[in-house]
Amino acid sequence: MAYHYKIEPVPEVSKKFLNSKSISIRSAEMMQRVIEMESKSGWEFFDVKDVKIPIKKTFLKSAMESTVSFLVFRKLRNSGHLNMSVNDDNISQTEKENIPNLGPALKS
Repeated sequence: MAYHYKIEPVPEVSKKFLNSKSISIRSAEMMQRVIEMESKSGWEFFDVKDVKIPIKKTFLKSAMESTVSFLVFRKLRNSGHLNMSVNDDNISQTEKENIPNLGPALKS
């Protein structure tokens, strides 16, 4: 089966005037609203992914990483577009090896 994927950033909660319990409750409520809104549009919740983004070293600050979280949704492609899309089964092993790895960007 082939899917369309949609990625949304996890909503951020303002930490003003909130204790740790209310932050977790508000975060869960906001994520639930986003998931419900997307499911009404036909998107299925698939996963939550964390991506580490390197931040370059500056004159006064050393290099560091920032972690960003994303909600991943998917929707089944309709059969009309299935024939036109690239199917993973049709890709040979050598072609798969030529596809770039989109893993973490690290500077060596």
